[in-house]
Amino acid sequence: MPRPRSPVVRLGLALATHRIGAQGMIERATVVRTASPAGKRGGADTGNPGVRRGATLAARALAGLLAVSTSAIAVAQDSWPSPAQVKLVHDRLATFPASRLVAAVDWYQPQEAVKGARHPRPMVLKPTASRTLAPTAVAAATAYAEAQKSYALLVWRKGALEIETYWPGFDRSSRYETASMHKTVVALAIGAAVAAGKIHGVDDPIERYIPELVGTRRGAMPLRGYLEMASGIETPRPGGDASVYWQYYLGDDLNADVARWPDTCAPRTEFCYANANTHYLGWALSNATGMRYADWLSRAIWQPIGASDARLWLDKVGGSPRHSCCLIATAQDWIRIGRLILDQGKVGNRQVVPATWIASMTAPSPANPNYGWQVWRGSPHAPARTYGKSIKAQVPAADPFARDDVVFLDGSAGQRVYVIPSADMVIVRIGTPSTDWDDSRLPNLLLAGLPIDPAK
Repeated sequence: MPRPRSPVVRLGLALATHRIGAQGMIERATVVRTASPAGKRGGADTGNPGVRRGATLAARALAGLLAVSTSAIAVAQDSWPSPAQVKLVHDRLATFPASRLVAAVDWYQPQEAVKGARHPRPMVLKPTASRTLAPTAVAAATAYAEAQKSYALLVWRKGALEIETYWPGFDRSSRYETASMHKTVVALAIGAAVAAGKIHGVDDPIERYIPELVGTRRGAMPLRGYLEMASGIETPRPGGDASVYWQYYLGDDLNADVARWPDTCAPRTEFCYANANTHYLGWALSNATGMRYADWLSRAIWQPIGASDARLWLDKVGGSPRHSCCLIATAQDWIRIGRLILDQGKVGNRQVVPATWIASMTAPSPANPNYGWQVWRGSPHAPARTYGKSIKAQVPAADPFARDDVVFLDGSAGQRVYVIPSADMVIVRIGTPSTDWDDSRLPNLLLAGLPIDPAK
């Protein structure tokens, strides 16, 4: 068994993940630098600046972690999780591929296939003479993506790709774990279920689809509250291997875990980004359709958009998908998801998701004008976008977005799908998680390269 982490490493790991909190398992590459060098005993090497920073942050976090000790005691008194579940989290933390968490897709086991189109067609890259983006803008955007250690940068505009760049080690066939970008796909799949009559509407109490919640405050909450991240559920603080926090990210019983998340936000009026919201939505969707989520996603979204096969990370074999993250797919298939939103739910002549659903998804929600239904909005300008209380992360956008209709999928510190209807543009960036990602920079660099004539 790998040598246990020191307390400093444990706290540093918890803090860094907590700071980016709801985006999932991110910033690990920075955190693991707080570990002792292989083969050495004792604490971290305090001569290393990264280690000193991790230790300092860990120390500052100690008081906060101790402040939630009463919650930890309550968990300890519960019969859940079992010793085997605690060991599972410990072992997964010990082997987590910190420096390649987006690219090391085979680590995420077990998995379930999402069948794509029988004969998916690769997207067409426009000939150079037909491209509409100025070469200077393409160069600037590519340079920014490269500086952020990207794996893939794709830009679709007016019928075809204008940019399709992969950095060494990646190509069209590469699949990636892009964390919370999956949340938006869950919302699209629910829209398809509403259209099919499987779900009556977003004002249904969720207990209609999850019998386990009947008679509870959560059960009475309408689906709308979960879509808006305004159900009242708050992200728990990190703790040890038995904590609700780590049992969610790495454990094997998500349904039992989310039942223990705190209800400490004001329902419907306070935006609290919490992965449990998306988990409940996925759970309700599976019950409403009477299908495995992977099968409904394949039938309702993935095959109709012409995507290739994808994968979901499950909590256990035959268990629940991690709906809030971990839809493992290609960069081109994320372009297809962006186009589904861009084209108001339509693929060719087929209405895959109702246009009214897309409009509602991308409209501002009452609790947060920068959030819709499991998707982010670029307007109004948020110089330091936040995720609600208990999540300390802030994502900057130094300048306002150059168009006021930008919506985007946000995953794992810089994994992005930007949809810009007024420019007929979709942008996908996938790469190493970034601690200094600027939300508006990449789309603004590209928008600056559009022709003056908007019809071109």
